[in-house]
Amino acid sequence: MNGTSSRRFAAMVLVAICLVYRSVAVAQTPEQEKMWAEQRAQVQAEDRAKAERLAKEREARRAEPMAWVRTLDPMSSGGWTFRSVAGDGSWVIYSTEHQMKRSGRLVTAWLRREYAEPQRTGGGDAYMSDVEKIQYDCAKERARVLLVIYYAANNLAGSQQTEEADPKQATWDPIVPGTQSELIFHWACGVGSTGARPR
Repeated sequence: MNGTSSRRFAAMVLVAICLVYRSVAVAQTPEQEKMWAEQRAQVQAEDRAKAERLAKEREARRAEPMAWVRTLDPMSSGGWTFRSVAGDGSWVIYSTEHQMKRSGRLVTAWLRREYAEPQRTGGGDAYMSDVEKIQYDCAKERARVLLVIYYAANNLAGSQQTEEADPKQATWDPIVPGTQSELIFHWACGVGSTGARPR
């Protein structure tokens, strides 16, 4: 057998092996087909039940957003004060005067956010709560995030992941009128606030 013939023979054997392997892998017994169909049906039923449960939870939060907020730990030892809740109850914001600092027109403060459903970081990790260290420019009405710590569970619990910005490169965002950001800005800068002014 010359070189060309032996290569052809080897190629034919390889093709035959692949075809036999594929037919064995694809072939299912009737019992296997039935079992897999039952497993698929069970997974689909669980997915439907989960979607229905989630829809009911969302409807309940929309109907009374504060009911969900009351399930959270207010964490008063950290000085956290309720600030705002989404109309659909999907998130809530707290602020604290602990570690609040003023340097001229700049005020640095901490905010805490809690979420009713898992959120995703830029890297794709799930989280249910976070804290942000935000700097406000009270003269120019703008803010920038200096640090974010993401927590896997509500009430700042579970594993955590930190993202820190270089203050020299952190971008400033304008405070948009009529948003919850404006509400927090006024609190932080002490404009029209009934709380203590930043130190």
